[in-house]
Amino acid sequence: MLHVGGVRTALFSYLLARHFGGDFVLRIEDTDRERLVEGGAEQIMESLAWLGLNPDEGPGTNNQSAGPYVQSERNKQGLYHEYAQQLVAEGKAYYSSISADGFGALKQQAIDQKRPFVYRQEMEPTDPPADTTGLPIRLRVNPGQLSWQDEIHGEFLIDHDIIDDFIIIKADGFPTYNFANVIDDHLMQISHVVRGPEFLASTPKHALLYEYFGWDKPKFAHCPTILGPDGKKKLSKRDGDVDVLEYRTKGYLPAAVLNFLAKLGWNDGTTKELFSLDELIHAFSLERVQKSPAQFDVERLNWMNGEYIRNVLSRDQYLESAEAALKLADYSLEGFADDYIKRVLLLDRERVKILSEIPEVVEFFFVAPKWGSEQLKLLTAKSSSEEVADWLAQAADALVGTDGEEQSIEQTLRGLADTKNLHTGKLFYALRIATTGRTAAPGLFETIAALGTVEVVRRLQKAANALS
Repeated sequence: MLHVGGVRTALFSYLLARHFGGDFVLRIEDTDRERLVEGGAEQIMESLAWLGLNPDEGPGTNNQSAGPYVQSERNKQGLYHEYAQQLVAEGKAYYSSISADGFGALKQQAIDQKRPFVYRQEMEPTDPPADTTGLPIRLRVNPGQLSWQDEIHGEFLIDHDIIDDFIIIKADGFPTYNFANVIDDHLMQISHVVRGPEFLASTPKHALLYEYFGWDKPKFAHCPTILGPDGKKKLSKRDGDVDVLEYRTKGYLPAAVLNFLAKLGWNDGTTKELFSLDELIHAFSLERVQKSPAQFDVERLNWMNGEYIRNVLSRDQYLESAEAALKLADYSLEGFADDYIKRVLLLDRERVKILSEIPEVVEFFFVAPKWGSEQLKLLTAKSSSEEVADWLAQAADALVGTDGEEQSIEQTLRGLADTKNLHTGKLFYALRIATTGRTAAPGLFETIAALGTVEVVRRLQKAANALS
């Protein structure tokens, strides 16, 4: 399944391709059959579609010029075996007959002797079978040095001594990731390989294969690690590295998610925080991607999502999203007029950071507060029960005489406070709690106007009765 880290990688690839007018390619790499997740490929494509990162080539696109784009399908064509056999014929690869137990014993021996374990053809059994059917194929790593350039991390130079004779075709007939992706990147004319930091350790194997085949290497770019909120350990599922479609379910906007992820390890050299996708495409460059890890801060994501909800969504888009969030939470809006629903949804737009918060934020507009001991304690937090009950009763009587408009309601309640010499802060606090059941809500007068004075009077009387 595509998680947050993978989306950040896909986004950087997409921005790079769009910036230079190139093609963004989606390839499904499914040759590790033990790790294959049912529905994983579909989830990847659905996630990219939700985020608007639409591939130019790949499954489901109109451009199939280098297809198929699913490695298991390419394997059926004998594609990878053809190149593996070429290496065997050139003496650059060989069939490996060592058993799992034999390999494990050699590795344990190296551990016991406290030396690095690097597998070589010389460690193969002395009497290999004549029939190579079902045997894996390993690359023979000869002495030498290897160099390559990473667009983010700079120049690398390593000795071949640290590279195993690694498997390129497994016993099950499928190529390894390290082999298949090199073949496919070459055949698909990939110019830039942008991927996560965990693949940095595999790059020597890929660079070596390019040299063995005599092919030009693509430009490698390994994105910085994403750390969890504590800034100490790698981002985990618990901290937010989850199936990206969970962010859709929670009510995050795709544009906000992309903006947030773009800033995880990249900046344009300014203090600008909010970017449209077009602005990101224009500004993006690998030179501005940092080497050091980036910290995933969910509060920053929430802030950014709130900014998009308030300033990017149109009124109609927000209302459509808000009503969808209510329905998703099984809220029944039956019996409420459309105008009323729209009015109360717009009242608290300024406080909403995630669309899934909306049902809780606007609940009191559809369900009157219930008065248990905890709620009554909140209601009388600033004044005695007798005082509050008296204020609520007086306010209910006063509201009956208003025209229901916000200005009239404010004049009436402020007039009540002046006439009775009441502390407005304490009075309005009690009215807010009695009306909404909570301390945080839109302005008191606009809330009363939206609910309607008939409903508010009923709520005030009910709270006063509960107190007495």
